[in-house]
Amino acid sequence: MEARMAILILHLIAMVFMAAPFYALTTVNERVRFYLPPNYNTDRYLENVIKRQPVRCYAYMAVILATGIWLVGARGWIWTDWALIIKLVSFALLVSLLSYIHFSIQPRIEQIIDKCHPGEDVPAADKPALMRWRSRRKRLAGVCLFLVLTAVVMGVRVTFGYAPWLAAVFLVASALFAWRAYRTPVRLGWF
Repeated sequence: MEARMAILILHLIAMVFMAAPFYALTTVNERVRFYLPPNYNTDRYLENVIKRQPVRCYAYMAVILATGIWLVGARGWIWTDWALIIKLVSFALLVSLLSYIHFSIQPRIEQIIDKCHPGEDVPAADKPALMRWRSRRKRLAGVCLFLVLTAVVMGVRVTFGYAPWLAAVFLVASALFAWRAYRTPVRLGWF
């Protein structure tokens, strides 16, 4: 019993650390408050913070996958719980979206920023492309946040077995929160 509890706690801690999409959205929304056009100094700082997040996320997801497999194997059910299936699908989508952001979108943003030197603005010809790639990354971060929250809700559902209608309520609340974090700076946390 203690081994299962230790694995469960490790699994939950790794899930908590997967709050990266939320903090990426927070960072991006706070960038807007600078009221500056894209330039090397602020953008290089912002991109350095954001571009390193996926590597951390991959490490946390590896722990989540390993401990999740152990927890599922210890319980003896693999594909018999709908909440577990939803959790696995959201996990797979999260890995896929994170990989798309890290290996496709981020390098394109880096190419544009790398054309600048300290103290310079992003060239006018590159600003639309930069804003387009950032906008796509931000939208996908909102989706990733929803997927993380979905995995948490379904993981708690698998562990404690609460009513399906309550899981649906939590998913709607998660979607609304992810939408809000995507649209506006979240200055007071939940509120």
